[in-house]
Amino acid sequence: MIFFIIIKHNSVRIKNKNFKKIGKHQLWQHLVLKLKGKKVFIDTDSKTILKKCKKDYPWVTAYLREKKFINLEKVKNASPTLGMIKNFLLKYSKNDNDIIVTTHVTSPFIQLKTISDAAKKLNNHDSVVAITKDYNFAWLENRKKKLIPINFNPKIITKTQNLKPIIQSNGAFFIFKKKTFIKYNNRIGKNPFYYEINYPEALEIDTYDDLYLARKVCK
Repeated sequence: MIFFIIIKHNSVRIKNKNFKKIGKHQLWQHLVLKLKGKKVFIDTDSKTILKKCKKDYPWVTAYLREKKFINLEKVKNASPTLGMIKNFLLKYSKNDNDIIVTTHVTSPFIQLKTISDAAKKLNNHDSVVAITKDYNFAWLENRKKKLIPINFNPKIITKTQNLKPIIQSNGAFFIFKKKTFIKYNNRIGKNPFYYEINYPEALEIDTYDDLYLARKVCK
């Protein structure tokens, strides 16, 4: 498996999020240290991370993000993720059957054994997506700002455990082969497996509440 990680220096909801301490290490370091001995590539706009990887993490190939991807995010407020993955594959992946894992440093508790088990699903599927299931009443807001129930009938009182779960991609990892991404220009193919993960592996650091909880978990 080849691990591809995208790390930003700046963040919006939590200032300097990737550099916040959780336990003994900064957030971004938790995943990198966990991947020691693996093939790891990091695309980053942070010279701080580049310097640290070059000095202390020899198993990591870190490179500076191309300006066109930085500009895309700034000008169009769009995610350049797919472009960065394709750029990485064309430069560093030599085999169409390479198994690629894209994962986020914002999921500090994901385990390698979980990723390895998920990767086995590629035997019968063309991609694997980490998900969580939410057994709560859920609505979808339409264009008119009206809330439409999506997993329950408002006229019937139902126990939450009997609801159909809301499936959410949590971003902990996407697993695919190079040839699948090149064919569909996407991390998700036509025959994906949705791999459920649970707390605390599913904990993603997006807000200060998440950060507080992560620090409690780490203790």
